[in-house]
Amino acid sequence: MIVVSILIAVAVVVAGLYLFLVSPAKRRSIAPFDTYRYAHRGLHSGDSRVPENSLAAFRRAAEAGLAVELDVRLSADGQVVVFHDNTLLRMCGIDKRVDALTYAELKDLTLLDSGESIPLLSEVLAVLDGAPLLCEFKNAASFTDTTLCEAAWEILKDYKGPVCVESFNPMMVRWFKKNQPQVVRGILSCIFEPDNKEVSPFVGKLLTYLLTNFLARPHFIAYQHTDTQVFSFRVCRGLFRAPTFAWTIRTPEQETAAAANRFDAVIFEGYEP
Repeated sequence: MIVVSILIAVAVVVAGLYLFLVSPAKRRSIAPFDTYRYAHRGLHSGDSRVPENSLAAFRRAAEAGLAVELDVRLSADGQVVVFHDNTLLRMCGIDKRVDALTYAELKDLTLLDSGESIPLLSEVLAVLDGAPLLCEFKNAASFTDTTLCEAAWEILKDYKGPVCVESFNPMMVRWFKKNQPQVVRGILSCIFEPDNKEVSPFVGKLLTYLLTNFLARPHFIAYQHTDTQVFSFRVCRGLFRAPTFAWTIRTPEQETAAAANRFDAVIFEGYEP
C-alpha cells in the first residue's frame, strides 16, 4: 500500500511538472490575429518572378488585402533585415552567413537574380502600409542572444498596423514576455527530427513537445500542420485552449484540412486564398 501511494504521488508530481512546463500564457483574446490568413514571406511566386521576402512580394500581399508573415535577422553591422535562411546560398548563390556581411554588402546581392534585393525591415513596413503583420525572429548565433528583439522592436513599435511576433527560439519569445508583455507572442514548433542541423537531438525533443513554454508563456502555438498528433500540441490546444496557427499551408485542400483540425489561423504560400 505504501508503494502504491508513493507511485501515485510521483505520478502526480510528474504530471504537475509537465503541465507547468508546457502551459502557455493565461488564455486571453488575441483577436484579430487568430482570424487572419498570413502570406508566408509575402505573396511570392516561389521563383525569381516575385521572390520570397522581397519588397515586390510584400507589395502584392498588401494590395491583395492580406496579412503577412516575414522573417527578421541581423546583418553584421546590426541592421534588421528581412531574410529567412541563415546563409545566402539558396536565395543569393553565396555560401556565407547573413550576419557575416554588412547591410551595404547585402544590398548589393539580388534575390534569385530577380533584381530584388534584401530589404530592411523599415523598408518592408513602409510597403505594407498598415497590413497585419506576423514577425518571425530567426535564431542568432547564440541561443540566448536576444539583441535582435530589441533592435527589431525599436522599428516595429511605430508601425501603424497590428503586429504579433513568433519564434522557434523560446528565449526570443521570452524577451517579449519580459519587456513588451502587451505584444501578442507565439512559439513556433514542429516534430524536430534527430538529424536536424539547427538544434541538438535533446533540444529538438524539448521544442517538439513544447517543454520550453514555461520560459516564454506564448499566447498562441504555431505548429507544422502535419504534426498535430504530438501530445503536447493537443494539450495546449485542448486543455489550455491556446489559439493555434498552421504552417505552412500550400494548397486550398490543406487549408480545409487545417480548419478541420481546429487551427485558428493559417500561414500559407503557393496559392491565393
